[in-house]
Amino acid sequence: MVSEQPKGLTDWGLLGAVAGRAAGSYWEVPVIEGLEVVPTSDEMKHLGAAMASYGSTPLFHLAGITPEAQRLTDVGGDKLKPETLTAEMMNAMRSTFGDKGDKVDVVVFAAPQLSIVEIQQVARLCDGKKMAVPLFACTSPQVYGDATRQGLVTVIEESGGKVLEGTCFYNQFAREIGEANGWKRLLSNSAKIVNILGGYGYKPALASMEDCVASAVAGEIVA
Repeated sequence: MVSEQPKGLTDWGLLGAVAGRAAGSYWEVPVIEGLEVVPTSDEMKHLGAAMASYGSTPLFHLAGITPEAQRLTDVGGDKLKPETLTAEMMNAMRSTFGDKGDKVDVVVFAAPQLSIVEIQQVARLCDGKKMAVPLFACTSPQVYGDATRQGLVTVIEESGGKVLEGTCFYNQFAREIGEANGWKRLLSNSAKIVNILGGYGYKPALASMEDCVASAVAGEIVA
C-alpha cells in the first residue's frame, strides 16, 4: 500500500526500489495497492527496473491497473499482510550524497535505456545550455536513429552531453572509466543505476531529470 503518490520517473523508480527490497526474493510477487494514476510506459519501466534491481523481482501487480489484478482477490492480495510503503522509506533510498552544493563529477541517464520521449525531454533541458561536467544519455539503436533524425542528438551533444547507442553506462567498464577520470559523485534519475553503481566505486545520488541536467550545467547539485 502506497502512502504517497509517485511524481515523475525518479519517484516511480523509488517506489520500485522500496517494493523490491520489501519483497526481497525472486519468488515473491508484490501487489502494489493505492495508486491513483495509471503510470505511463516510461514510469512503468522505471518502476519495474528498480524493483528487479533491488529485489530480483521479475513480476508485480498494480491493483486496479494491471489487467490481471483489477481486484486484490484476483491475485490473492486479500490473503497477504499489507505493508505500507511510506514517503520516509522512499526518501531513505534517494542518495548517499545529495545536499545542495555537493560537487558532481558525472550525470548519467541510463538503466533503463531512454525512450524517444525521454530523449526529447533531455534535449529540451539541454537546449542552449553548456555542461560543466560530462552528461551521458543511453538509448537503443531504434531510438537513437529516431532521435538523430529529429535533431535531438545534435541538441544534446552541442550542449556537451553525449548520447550512447545500444549500450548502458554500467556495462561498459564503468569502474575503469570512473577510475581513469577520477569520477566518484554520480547523479542520475534512475534508481536502478544508482543501486548498481554503488558497487562500481561511485558515490551515486538520485535527482529528477530536470535537477540532473541543471546540476550538470552547474557542476554541483542545485536542489
